[in-house]
Amino acid sequence: MRRPLIALLLSLCVFPGLGQLYRHDTRKGVLLLLGANLLVGLLLLAGLVLFSREYMTVFYPEPLTREVLAVVLIAVFRHPLFLIPFLALAALWGYAAVDAVRTRETGGHHEPQ
Repeated sequence: MRRPLIALLLSLCVFPGLGQLYRHDTRKGVLLLLGANLLVGLLLLAGLVLFSREYMTVFYPEPLTREVLAVVLIAVFRHPLFLIPFLALAALWGYAAVDAVRTRETGGHHEPQ
């Protein structure tokens, strides 16, 4: 018997979809893993592009000090191209954590007891 607490911890603390894979809901687990990886990649790409653009247009040739870094990071985190995928990833992560626990109770993939 698979423990719901372990599934919750895998999906909540490690990565979305791992709890579903642990509970043998392979299809949903793989889809959540792929979606989360896509969003993480998009966040990294958008973050790097926005960081570079913000620094080059506003501060270059000033050196990258702590103060400049703080201003640039705040601008990046507030930009919709970063914020929207970040919120989507947070929502997907939350869904995966809740679903990893609820799957058996709501009629999803059943495991023999």
